Amino acid sequence: MFDCEKEGGQPRPAGCMEHFRNVLADCKLEDLGFEGDVFTWRNHHHFVERYIKERLDRAVACVEWRKLFPLVRVVNGDPRHSDHRPLIVECGDRESSQYLCIKDVSPKFEAKWLDEDGCSDHVLKAWSEAMESGAIGMMEVQKKILGELHDWDRNVLGELEKRISKTKKDLERCRRGRLSQENVNREHVLRFKLDRLLEQHHIY
Repeated sequence: MFDCEKEGGQPRPAGCMEHFRNVLADCKLEDLGFEGDVFTWRNHHHFVERYIKERLDRAVACVEWRKLFPLVRVVNGDPRHSDHRPLIVECGDRESSQYLCIKDVSPKFEAKWLDEDGCSDHVLKAWSEAMESGAIGMMEVQKKILGELHDWDRNVLGELEKRISKTKKDLERCRRGRLSQENVNREHVLRFKLDRLLEQHHIY
């Protein structure tokens, strides 16, 4: 809709932008705004001279709809492996719960472990160690297995998750930085690093 919503490449045709604004006005649609990076699409070119990023995606609504959802917010999300950022539209209050929940802090089995290839190996390891130590009763064996799994989650999976989280933050800062060859190069390095970390997390 505006020149400021694009960096790199040829300028947007002024006539096309005006026509688009007129269409929105004729349909009585308003831009809902956004949180996050202004640019929702980029071509990921390796050379800054051909690198383009722009706001192609937006959420719009009429006045009547906005009255129904006064707390609406739009978040330009993580693009992962896509050229486009997903637009996440939240229509209600995220903190609508009126009840205080007491968290159970006792060790428990996490369903996410079932998706990890090494889960069964750690269960068998803990089971064998429990048998060798003379553990009596299923409660004692279960405690040993849960302890092994939580150590694995904290020392291996948790460490990877921290590195993945940090790399995602570094990549996001790079994407929002000024358009330069240095930032273009860094973006590609960070995307490659993130892919490797995610593969490693899947293996574990």
